[in-house]
Amino acid sequence: MKINSIITFIFFLSLLSCEKHAKTTIIKGNIPNLPDGTLYIFKESMLNKLDSIPTSNGKFELKYKNQSNIPEYIGIFHIDKKNVKRVFGFPTNVPKWGSSVFMTDPLIEVYGSIAEYKPTNIMPPKDVIFVYSPKLKIGEQTTAFFNSGDPIFNFDDATPSIINIIENKVKQYPFSYYLLDKINENKNSFAPEQVDKFLKLFKGEITQSTTFKNLSSYNKKRYTEKNTSLPSLENISGEKSAILDSKYKKHLVVFWASWCGPCREEIPLLNKMYSKKDESLEFISISIDEDKNAWKKALNEEKMDWKQFIINGKDPNYEKIQMHFRLNGAIPYTVLLDNNSKILKSTVGLSSEKDLLDFINDKK
Repeated sequence: MKINSIITFIFFLSLLSCEKHAKTTIIKGNIPNLPDGTLYIFKESMLNKLDSIPTSNGKFELKYKNQSNIPEYIGIFHIDKKNVKRVFGFPTNVPKWGSSVFMTDPLIEVYGSIAEYKPTNIMPPKDVIFVYSPKLKIGEQTTAFFNSGDPIFNFDDATPSIINIIENKVKQYPFSYYLLDKINENKNSFAPEQVDKFLKLFKGEITQSTTFKNLSSYNKKRYTEKNTSLPSLENISGEKSAILDSKYKKHLVVFWASWCGPCREEIPLLNKMYSKKDESLEFISISIDEDKNAWKKALNEEKMDWKQFIINGKDPNYEKIQMHFRLNGAIPYTVLLDNNSKILKSTVGLSSEKDLLDFINDKK
């Protein structure tokens, strides 16, 4: 009897353990004008399909088990029996901002008739239709996501007003993994003291998450970053060498990758600027490619005649590079430094010729 009780107890504990790591999201739908076909769920991108279910008379119900200990970003699209794909977008409470994904709350309900819309700057194939879902029943994580939104994190400088908005959002939603994710993505745009202030506003189980703990650990290192020397990086010859040459008064550092379209599009402009640059300015490109062969192939194609380095997130020195150059991850990322390695300016995204010229000349 005792043995049976022990076995039953162990089995019960194993079930609890599984439930702790596999949180189920039920996605239900009742969309009267949705043709019969198949509904797919995806994670972050439609290329990453997770599961599918047939739809009949616009109704469906699908269960997804999230094996991660943090909520994920998932979305849906539908292919009808005529092979027409409907890509779903969802209205949010943020002006002029919709989302193609929601978060893995326990229950997501999509109901009401869908309406077609034409996205800006996209020419979809004839068999692809973009649709808005008028109504969603969502949980607390998606609620925080849809009431915060990407626009508040689209900034060049973390001004006091932007910081105040973010602080108020975290106070309103101290459980939000979306807000934690975005602060983590932009961590180097904030002073370490400010990141600490953000972290203290989060409450509950989110403070035990991997993201929270990693960000806390990273931020502690930032306080001593000024005492850490800049590491040497691997150049095109496979040798380690210094990133900055002290004989130059200023240094233009561009972070890029072979797979980054805007990065490659910007290179002809960089070549043009390099050919007529001031002798006191040093040009440097640092690739974050994981594939060295792809990097070397791109270098051979682009013919950049200035210093080239490579480093990726798996390199133990990557954190030092992140901290020193305030690299958040978005590329192309361009930084202008003085001869004391102090950052004068930084910018993310593809630059025009005028913008790049003003940037190099340190014009506001």
